[in-house]
Amino acid sequence: MSLHHFQSYTRQRISELYFRFHHARKIFAKRFFSLAVQGHVELSDNFLFDETKAINRGKAAPNGKYYSKHYPIEWDELPTEIKQLIKNYDTILKQFLGDDYRINGAQIWRNTAIPDKYKNTELFSQNWHYDKVMDYRNIQLFILLHEVTEKDGPFEYVTEPDEYNLIPEVAKRSEQNLNVGIKKLLGKRGDTFLFTTGSTPHRAGIPEKNRHRDIFSIAFFPEYTSIGEKSTELLAK
Repeated sequence: MSLHHFQSYTRQRISELYFRFHHARKIFAKRFFSLAVQGHVELSDNFLFDETKAINRGKAAPNGKYYSKHYPIEWDELPTEIKQLIKNYDTILKQFLGDDYRINGAQIWRNTAIPDKYKNTELFSQNWHYDKVMDYRNIQLFILLHEVTEKDGPFEYVTEPDEYNLIPEVAKRSEQNLNVGIKKLLGKRGDTFLFTTGSTPHRAGIPEKNRHRDIFSIAFFPEYTSIGEKSTELLAK
């Protein structure tokens, strides 16, 4: 190799190493990784919100009523198509949470309209927030159980979250309005959304009068939290 080629090669390598070093430092500086993956699954006709199983959720309004309900679903009761969907996302979940991530809390939720006089009171997570459990590392899979429009109080989330710092108002759950880009989870029955609920600001929308929003969710956590059951065991069933 000539001296000229050696010098050129050395400059290229130094430039490449400099870029890689700063890229790695930027990645490791991130505290909040974001994920938002949309998809679809065909659901059986009988997989619906069952009012006979519903449990009050959130806070009671000053009139004593609850405007959100939910109930848990055991893993063995989940439709085959949902289990397969989770298996399809296994690689993504491992990348974000580690190979031995855990699965917890399959549930179905229903939010209903809130009277105008109570809309400024947080009754079912309609303020912007992070789902901090043990820490901010958790992901949820949502599935719409019916067509969801603007009138049905769709789930809302920040499209370009700060991956380095918390938004103080969001951390305090004290804000219903954010001056950032947001998107709403609109769609038809069976539309899915895999999302970093721990590290990305989000909130529940409020349905209009005489309307509601039904949604399925299941959560995923790193192994060190010991929350839920081991994914390797559940997915092997």
